[in-house]
Amino acid sequence: MQGIHGIDLARLEAFVEVSAARSFSRAAERLNLTQPTVSARIAQMEAQLGVGLFERLGRRVRLTDAGRALLPHAQRTLQAARDAAEAVHALRAGGGGSLVIGTAPTVGTYVLPGLLQRYAAAQPNVEISIRTGRSQEVSQMVLDDEVQIGFERELGHAEIESVPLYEDDIVLLASRTHPLAVQGIATPAEIANEAVIFFDTGSSYHSISQAVFHNSGVAPRHSIDVDSLEMAKRLVLRGLGLAFLPKVAVEEDLKRGELAPIDIESAMPIRRSIAVIRRRRRSLSDAALSFLSLVGHVFNVEVMPDVGQPGRGLSRRLPAAPYSAG
Repeated sequence: MQGIHGIDLARLEAFVEVSAARSFSRAAERLNLTQPTVSARIAQMEAQLGVGLFERLGRRVRLTDAGRALLPHAQRTLQAARDAAEAVHALRAGGGGSLVIGTAPTVGTYVLPGLLQRYAAAQPNVEISIRTGRSQEVSQMVLDDEVQIGFERELGHAEIESVPLYEDDIVLLASRTHPLAVQGIATPAEIANEAVIFFDTGSSYHSISQAVFHNSGVAPRHSIDVDSLEMAKRLVLRGLGLAFLPKVAVEEDLKRGELAPIDIESAMPIRRSIAVIRRRRRSLSDAALSFLSLVGHVFNVEVMPDVGQPGRGLSRRLPAAPYSAG
């Protein structure tokens, strides 16, 4: 056989129909074409491949050896084309597709589940994958097209579009029976006189916690380093020390009165801006676009329109109030 490049689906479709009907005229009827059109398409294929595909037996035809060799491949090609068209149709109808999200751990644990619950209810056929990492790692996932959308501490990058969603309040916490919890406010020196629990060395939470003492010229009398936020919270609940934790992670504990916030005298509120990001000039799938639409609705920010168009970015608005699940 000679080169197969350039054979279009219409010719393959004519070939498959003629082989099934064993007749050019019947194949033409099935395809709603004229017989000369079908004959021309087969002739073009035979000329392109350099072999005969059918033996003519009066009004009937049968496949040659070359035609029999080609038939299963032609059938698979046409089926793949139909499957592709159906997948695109289902995607545009909101009935399928995939959504790949990268997220910082705190957002992924305490914020993303509520969003995904609502999204899955509206888009039950979308396959969802989630990858976690620190904010710098999430940014790299987005830049490498490993994920479509990311949630991170807002970092800023020339190739990333970013929209702030909410302010991540970081609060100093103690168990409800701790002496500082009773007075509700403390100086950095008083806090440094207590055991302080730090989590996730190298994260922004760790550096923010350390900065409170560094900026005040004091150091904790005793510290406990752990590698997870949840462990830090459990140690605080057991009365083993104080910890700076994101408020979104302890809202239920605060409501139940199991943890108590401590204000730091003469200190500004500690906050991080959490943003949704995507790579510039990347066209997003309808599954990703519909998820962004939900994010914009929940946080009352504009992430649409034009987010899916190459060269068009997410629209920036002022951050919304902190997210509340429900």
